[in-house]
Amino acid sequence: MQTLQLDRTAISFSPDGMTAYLRLPEPEAGMQYRLEDIQDALSASGVKKGIDQKAIVGMLQSRTYGRSVAVAAGKVPVDGKDGYFEYMFESKLDGKPRINEDGTVSYAIKLFEMVTEGQVIALYHPAIQGVDGYTVKDAPVRARVGRELPPLRGRGFECNPDGVTYVASITGKIDKINDKINILPVYEVSGDVDANMGNIEFRGDVIIHGSVDDVEIRATGTVTIDGVVQGGSIFANKDIVLSGGVLGNGKSVIDAKGGISAKFFEFATVRSKGDITADIFLNSNVYCEGSAFVMSKKGCIVGGSVHAVGGIEANSIGNNAEIRTHVLVGNGGEVRMKMEELNNSIKTAAANISKAETILQKFQEYEEKTGQSCKDDPRRVQLVRIRVRDMARKAADEDALKKLRIMVDSAKGANIKVRKKVFPGVFVSIDSCDTSCKDTFSDIIFIKQQEKVVMRKLSEWGD
Repeated sequence: MQTLQLDRTAISFSPDGMTAYLRLPEPEAGMQYRLEDIQDALSASGVKKGIDQKAIVGMLQSRTYGRSVAVAAGKVPVDGKDGYFEYMFESKLDGKPRINEDGTVSYAIKLFEMVTEGQVIALYHPAIQGVDGYTVKDAPVRARVGRELPPLRGRGFECNPDGVTYVASITGKIDKINDKINILPVYEVSGDVDANMGNIEFRGDVIIHGSVDDVEIRATGTVTIDGVVQGGSIFANKDIVLSGGVLGNGKSVIDAKGGISAKFFEFATVRSKGDITADIFLNSNVYCEGSAFVMSKKGCIVGGSVHAVGGIEANSIGNNAEIRTHVLVGNGGEVRMKMEELNNSIKTAAANISKAETILQKFQEYEEKTGQSCKDDPRRVQLVRIRVRDMARKAADEDALKKLRIMVDSAKGANIKVRKKVFPGVFVSIDSCDTSCKDTFSDIIFIKQQEKVVMRKLSEWGD
């Protein structure tokens, strides 16, 4: 038999160059293909890598004609993997009360994770480098490079000599914000706090595994108390969590720049920059810039005043004795007045700054004209002081005004939802609009429409 010669049209390539295909035309009678000729044709077409001789032999033995068959394959690159940190602590805590299946609420809230000195807090897994590949024509195909992460930033921990194990250097609360970790000291008391121990003031977080009686606690972080606060006051720059509640005796103040959660509040003053969550508000004066949630199936607001800028949600408000209870949402006229005061203060400060800068410019012109320095001139010194003072005042007022505007925007559409009953004696305010309840109503939402407070069926409102 005579052998057939192959031209380059018998060999084709995938678009990425990773596969070569062979297509054998059907030979005439008495003609045949040889393995050596096919290999020569592949070589002439530039195929250098990954030739599958078994596939070629199989084509010849099975007389596979007129169909393209893969006869060479390149090496697919293996991409590298970036390095990453494995954190050995819980970094996502929502800080919210948990509603139990029976409708009660658990206020045993975990606000933060505690670690002890020497505890492993993170492990770094180094990057895995990739393996380059190649095409059938031996052109390199680069793998993705695995990138290393920079070392952990923060304080309160150190990295072991192995370069990958991070351990706490102090006992305290661990926080992870973005890619930064801080371990901060915590003031922890395993028992009650009373007058014998005295007031507590701490730069950090405070944890009391007991009750608090007639003392004051101040913290720049969070405050967590497992027992009941009786007659004491709590001030925190972050959240306050009271797993028990507050028997205020008319003198307790609970003040947080974050949120507040407690089992109950009785005869207390409560202030929060965030949300407030409780089972009971009894004869307390409550104000929060977020929302107030009286969550449990027996949750109620009775007596006193509860003002939540963002809205109120409760099971019941008032009681059968028709005790006067005032609930407010949104922003009253005092907020608008404060905004107007701040606007006027900002304008006055701006005018004073402009006046001072005009006169200071004249001092500068005098210096340029005469060559004499006015740096120590008492009049110039006084003007500089006035300008600095008014610039600081103006910046502070602008910041306060910005916060009030955000609060006003967040209060738009604020309402009061009562899932069970609202009783006579309840006084309702939304922004500057008021109404009072003369009868008992159930399943109610209070909203503001056309500068009036109106009631609608909560179930029909779509909640």
